[in-house]
Amino acid sequence: MSGSPQPLIVAVAGSPRRGGNTETLLQAAVQGATEEGAQVEWVRPNLMKFVACQHCGGCSATGVCVVQDDMQAVYALIERMDGMILASPIYFGSVTAQVKALIDRAQALWVRKYLLHRPLSEDGKPRPLLFLSALGGRSRGHIRAARTVVRAFLNTWDGEYQELIFPRIDLEGEITEHWTALPQAHAAGQEMAARLKHSP
Repeated sequence: MSGSPQPLIVAVAGSPRRGGNTETLLQAAVQGATEEGAQVEWVRPNLMKFVACQHCGGCSATGVCVVQDDMQAVYALIERMDGMILASPIYFGSVTAQVKALIDRAQALWVRKYLLHRPLSEDGKPRPLLFLSALGGRSRGHIRAARTVVRAFLNTWDGEYQELIFPRIDLEGEITEHWTALPQAHAAGQEMAARLKHSP
């Protein structure tokens, strides 16, 4: 891909709770990205009006979802974006229901790539994804399960996967007491924007 002086990064705030630990991580990453010159568009699934994938087959011939709701704007952002930062706490071994519903609606993108053998958009550029998360426990199984879901989402387009996951973070605001979490998230957002700006 050719570098962009102002790469577009989509920030997906996946928690239903505003100002929680994962959103604080996401804000730090977004700050780093914007300081590096990125343009950031926020997506908040909990505030969107959209339905879960109906597995209706409407996208089978075109790779375009036929359900007309707020997801249409998200598809357009994914096609235009240079990268994504997705933040979700881990609930019951996976991302939140809101994020999972959004990811399931990527079925149209999966069809486009794997059945129709068409790139996500004409530029064919790779789009990296940074997954930010926190969970109250430390179950490796829960982390692996959430990672699998997010990577499956990324597999509907091409791009590098990166993650920052912080276990044993449960109480409100507890992420701010972690001695490296916010600086790491800030640096990861900054690094993504810098890479996108300077990629050949």
